[in-house]
Amino acid sequence: MKSRNVFLGHLFLQSVQAATLRALDSSTPTITWSQCNLDIGNEIWNRLQKAYDCAKFSVPLDYTNEDSSRPLVLDLIKVNATKHPRKGSVFYNPGGPGSSGVSSVIDSRGRLVDVLGGHYDVISFDPRGSGQTLTATCGGYFDSSLSTLSPQQILYEGDDTVNDVDWKRIKCDAWRNAGELADACYKDHADTGRFYGTPFVARDIVKIADALGEGNQINYWGSSYGTVLGQVLAAMFPNRIGRMLLDSNLLADEYFTGTWKSGTKDAEKAILHFFDECIAAGPQSCSLAANYSTKASLLKAYSEAQMLYRFDDTLSTTGRPNSKANQFESLLDARIKGALEGNEAVAFLPFSSYDDIDSNGASALYMIACGDASFRPNTPDDLFSIYQANLDQGPFGDTAALDRFQCARWKFQAAEQIDANSLRRIDTKNPVLIVNGIYDPITPLISAWEVSSRFPGSRVVVHEGVGHSFTTHPSNCTDDIVARYFNSGSMPKVDTTCKPNLSAFEYIKLLRGYRRDDDLD
Repeated sequence: MKSRNVFLGHLFLQSVQAATLRALDSSTPTITWSQCNLDIGNEIWNRLQKAYDCAKFSVPLDYTNEDSSRPLVLDLIKVNATKHPRKGSVFYNPGGPGSSGVSSVIDSRGRLVDVLGGHYDVISFDPRGSGQTLTATCGGYFDSSLSTLSPQQILYEGDDTVNDVDWKRIKCDAWRNAGELADACYKDHADTGRFYGTPFVARDIVKIADALGEGNQINYWGSSYGTVLGQVLAAMFPNRIGRMLLDSNLLADEYFTGTWKSGTKDAEKAILHFFDECIAAGPQSCSLAANYSTKASLLKAYSEAQMLYRFDDTLSTTGRPNSKANQFESLLDARIKGALEGNEAVAFLPFSSYDDIDSNGASALYMIACGDASFRPNTPDDLFSIYQANLDQGPFGDTAALDRFQCARWKFQAAEQIDANSLRRIDTKNPVLIVNGIYDPITPLISAWEVSSRFPGSRVVVHEGVGHSFTTHPSNCTDDIVARYFNSGSMPKVDTTCKPNLSAFEYIKLLRGYRRDDDLD
């Protein structure tokens, strides 16, 4: 009976895709836009949203069930083009998984449209599990105080293995926490947990695109996890891809297997570059440079600071995984801020120590990522290989290793699974543009080259700014390439590299000045 249902489900998915293709000739929009008036829960964003248009849009909750009448209502947000002629719409996904598209667009304050050259509307929404869409809660798991063993409390500088005694503690702690997380999420989402997967979000995008009445071409910009969604969208609908920008790349293969093993590969390079920037900026811009005049002295101080967080024969009492990929960016910003202010405790903060994040955001990350992942070990010792695979990536591999355990005992599998073979070569109707930072601490440059190898005709732009996403550290060179690509289809030359407009510390000072002006407004 089960195999028959699976077969019928696949037939229905094929019929949905065929029906979508038949609807492409329609040029009549069916979405009604009006000034945004969402309750976002943030006073500043509630004010800023008035500059944008919003709409409600219904999609099927379950694309695999032809008889299901349960809709899922999405909140859409649109930033209108600022120049004529208007050339259409670009879908934007900020990453995560679990980041709110609505909040990210509001927070960008129009910069997304500017980067594209001003001729495109930018449309986003809260994907399943994020924001107000099937909001993930997981029974307050991320608000609780559970015992979790930090890898920084075990591994010492230069270590890339773990001894038998420590491994017994790690695996038992991780196995227990994974089970508690799985139980908490299942309790809250037993009836909907299968519907958070990435392929369904790709289908949501297609549904919205058809309702825009702009023809069959879909334009897309994804950052971080948004590049995984982009790879899936392109694999499922290659003939519908008009313009696609993938920024700060995560290899879809690693995401769907659950390893994410390459994530920290450039983290050491990123922090060393941070030290270089500090020394070059000097004491006027980076107060740390007054006490440390060379990168070697900064590195020594940093290493000594890390030892304060090492193993003290007790377990940590944080209920959260000890690091999250999407926290590196904010952490790096905190370090720069600490350096600006001469706060060594913050500037030398270890990558595993970060401020509390919204518990719904953490729940969303795992509701989406764990349902997508194939990683389902049978025993605690089956965790060792994925742990070691992360450790082998470099000095910061331990910061991500324990995160990979969170899906180990997950009770949901996404209703639609992507065929891994379809991700190995994606021949889109139009070529894909790929951008990646050379000093990105969570999505290394090598992942961009790997992703590009899957897309014939694609090109990679190496962005020499710091942080996660090229918009974090602006470059007119990168922005111009992106604008030309979207407006004319022009592709950059092979081996194109762009430098930022300002050094990191110069830009942070400029940005802080803008923020003070905003506060005065």
